Amino acid sequence: MKQSVLVIAFIVMVSNLVAQTQVPIKFDGQVRTRSEADGRDFDSNTDVNTFTMLRTRFGAAIQPSSDVNVYIQIQDSRAYGTEPNTLSNTANLDIHQAYFQVNDLWGKAIDLKVGRQEMAYGGQRLIGSVGWSNVGRSFDGAKLTFGKKNTFDLFSMIIDEDNTPVGGPATPTTTAGRANTDFNFFGAYYKHRKNANYMVDIYGLFESDLNETLPGENDLNRLTVGSYNKGKLGSNFNFETEVALQLGKRRGADVSAFMLTGAVGYTFATAKKPRISVGIDYLSGSEVGDSDYKTFDTMFATNHKFYGYMDYFINVPLNVGGFGLQDIMVKAYYPFSKNLKFNAHFHNFQTAKGDEKNLGNELDLVLNYKYNSAASFIFGVSAFIPGNLFKQVFGGEDLGFWSHTTLVVSF
Repeated sequence: MKQSVLVIAFIVMVSNLVAQTQVPIKFDGQVRTRSEADGRDFDSNTDVNTFTMLRTRFGAAIQPSSDVNVYIQIQDSRAYGTEPNTLSNTANLDIHQAYFQVNDLWGKAIDLKVGRQEMAYGGQRLIGSVGWSNVGRSFDGAKLTFGKKNTFDLFSMIIDEDNTPVGGPATPTTTAGRANTDFNFFGAYYKHRKNANYMVDIYGLFESDLNETLPGENDLNRLTVGSYNKGKLGSNFNFETEVALQLGKRRGADVSAFMLTGAVGYTFATAKKPRISVGIDYLSGSEVGDSDYKTFDTMFATNHKFYGYMDYFINVPLNVGGFGLQDIMVKAYYPFSKNLKFNAHFHNFQTAKGDEKNLGNELDLVLNYKYNSAASFIFGVSAFIPGNLFKQVFGGEDLGFWSHTTLVVSF
């Protein structure tokens, strides 16, 4: 009931604003349901886990003046049947985005965006909104953007605020002795758009986690620098690369890690223009006994896009035990029609370090049907053949299986 009241109050408030002040406003929203059959434990003797998730988003874009935009997006995320019954209430409602943006500050090509906001950079290998998730990722903070065609972003985001705000007026007595154990994320990101066929990004990202798991040592002070490139080679070939280096300190250990990725694709010169591509991602890892931390961390990435749809590697480096990851992939795309499209992805996964490196092979098949401008249907089925390392980790050696049926309506 409380959630329904909040939603209704939000709509009424915005509607009254429009009626009274004639402020331009646009509503948007999305309802997405996804049913999954999950047999990813490599044990055919266990039951396949089936469940359905629902994500509902409703947003309002408001323009109180010609150079100021406000966007508010509320979200409810849930799984069917997780409430005791449908007469009960589970507080799943949250603010997914809520920010204002001031454009062309002081008449210059400078935009300021402050509040809770999604961020996605490059291919989303390091910073992404994770749209596949039933919740999705957003960041709390501020961002300055300089330029229009070629842009330079400076941002500061709070990942974790450990200090409880002082209730009432802040005085020397109430604030004294409060240790700073926040986790903050800072970035500088330059996008160069030479022409429609080539783009290059250069970035520097800094994470500062002042918690002390080891007394006297911050959990993380890490710099990530790199470059993302994407473009076309003639009329049929395309490429995508990203190189990144991580340096700094992690719980007292020196950080020295890197990421290398590259892919080349070919579009066939036929009416339907099917595509095929091959690529490799290499994320460095650590050996047992290393004094330095050599494992590359994908930070705030949308890893579902890259390392198999079955999400065995959704958290790198945790899901690879710190040994890093090598992913050799082949991807094919075929549009049966304007509204019916097919994708097939094959991955060979190995760790970058360790005595036993074979993680396994994954095949993902996805059929996407666009019913009309508002509704889409997606069906996917995936299989994973475990390698020796995954057999040891999971304790099973059967074929891993997973499928999903997704229905999306956007307005």
